[in-house]
Amino acid sequence: MKLLMTFLMAMLWWTAAAANGTRAVQPVAATFRVTNECGIAQDVKLSADATLSNCHGKVSEIAAAILPATELAGRRLYLNADLRFSGPDAIGLSVLITAYHSDQVASHSGGYYLFRGGVLQASAYIPPEADKVSVFIQVNNGPTQLNVHSLSLSRSSSVYAPGQMSVDSEAYLEQAFDKLTKYYLYYDAAQLRALRHSAVINASGAMSPADLSLTLKDVARLLGDQHSRFLTAEEILILGASKGRALASSPSDDLPIHATLLAPDLAYVKLVSKAAVTREARQRYAHRVRDALHDMHKRGARRWIIDLREQSGGSTGPLIAGFRPLYGNIDIAYTVDRNGRRSRWAFGIPSDSDDHEPYFTAADPMFAGEREPVALLIGNRTASAGEALLTAFLQRPYSATFGAATAGLTTSVFDKPWPDGTSLAISTGRYADRNGQVVQGKIAPDHAVDAQPEDHSDAVLDAARRWLSQL
Repeated sequence: MKLLMTFLMAMLWWTAAAANGTRAVQPVAATFRVTNECGIAQDVKLSADATLSNCHGKVSEIAAAILPATELAGRRLYLNADLRFSGPDAIGLSVLITAYHSDQVASHSGGYYLFRGGVLQASAYIPPEADKVSVFIQVNNGPTQLNVHSLSLSRSSSVYAPGQMSVDSEAYLEQAFDKLTKYYLYYDAAQLRALRHSAVINASGAMSPADLSLTLKDVARLLGDQHSRFLTAEEILILGASKGRALASSPSDDLPIHATLLAPDLAYVKLVSKAAVTREARQRYAHRVRDALHDMHKRGARRWIIDLREQSGGSTGPLIAGFRPLYGNIDIAYTVDRNGRRSRWAFGIPSDSDDHEPYFTAADPMFAGEREPVALLIGNRTASAGEALLTAFLQRPYSATFGAATAGLTTSVFDKPWPDGTSLAISTGRYADRNGQVVQGKIAPDHAVDAQPEDHSDAVLDAARRWLSQL
C-alpha cells in the first residue's frame, strides 16, 4: 500500500509539472576534454574559464568522457554551455548527444546552432536500455578568442517512459510533423513515420517546447534536405542581423544593392544577402533595388553586369520585384510543388492578382530594359534567393552567366515563424524557369571561369566584360 501511494504521488507530481512546464533537475558529474583545437588533435582537460585559440576556417572539438548511464537511463539529459567571445559575428556550434546499449547506438540527437555568446542549452532523452552516454560539441568558424566560461550536464529528477512529455511539448511536435505532412516537397510517408517515431522518443521528458530544439534540429538533419532546418528564435534574430534584416523601425538599414558605372553605358550591380521581415521592410527593399537600377539607366547604362557571387539568401519576393525593369512585367519563373502545381512569380507586376503583396503601381518609375544585355556572375556562394533571381533570368534573351556552379538551394522555403519565434523552415517547391523547365539542384554557368584566389584581377568579371563588348 505504501509503495502504491508513493507511485501515485509521483504520478501526480509529474502530471502537475508537465502541465505547468516546470523542470526539476540534478547535476551530473562529468569531465570535459578538448579533443581537437584548430584542427589539431589533443586530449586536454577543460578547466573553468578555459580559452580556445583563434582558428578561422577550422574547428575545435570538446567531448565529455563516456558516462555510465546508471543515473541517466529513462531521464532527460541537459547540456548547459556558457560560452563568451567578442566580435559581431555568430559562431556555429554542433551538439551531439548519443546513448549506447552494448556498444550499439540506442539514440542519437544532433543539431547545428548559430550562437553569439551566452548560455546555450540542448537536451535529449536517454532511453531506459542505455548503458553509456557521450556528449560532443564542435565549434565551427571560431571567433578571435572563445572563452568557455562553464560547461555542465544535468538530468531530470524524474524517470520518464518513452513518449511521455508535457501536453504543450506533444502539441508542438505534432505541429512540426503536420507541417511536414502537408507541405514538404520531398514527402515520403514511410520516412516521416520513422522520423516521427524517433522524434517522439528523443522528446520524452520534455517539459516545454523549449526542450525540443535539438530534437527538431535532428529531424531537419535527417530529412537530408540541405534547404530545410529548424531555427530557434535567437537564431532567426542572428540571421536577420547577419543578412542586414530590414525592420520597419530601421530605415537606415544597409543597402542590399551597390551599383556603379564601369563605362558610360555599362553598369556593375553587386547584390548582398538581405532578409526583410515586415511588409514595410519588403517594400523598401524592392524599391531600393529598382531605384538603383533606374538611377544607373538615367546615367546611361544599357549593358549590365549583375554580381550574385555573394548573394546567398534572404527575401526572394522584393529581389525579384526590384529587377522587373530588366525582364518586364511578364511571367519569368515559377515554383512547382510536390503535386506538380505551378505558382507564378508575379512579384512586382503592378495590379497583378497573383502578387499578393503588391510592390509597385503603374505610377512608379520603370524603364524598358528587357532587350538590354545582362551578364550574371555566379559561384558556389550564390544560393537560395540568389539562385531565385538567377532563375528569373534563365532563358532571357541577351543574357549569359559566368563563373562556377551555384550552391544548389533551388527550392522555395516555407519558413513563417511560429508564435514563439521559432521556425521549421522546409522546402515546399522547386524553381522553374520562364519556359517551365524545373531547375534541378545546382545551376551551371554558360561560361565556366576558373578563378584562382591568387589572381590579381577578377577573371569572372573580365570574362563578362569581354562578352558584353561583343554585343
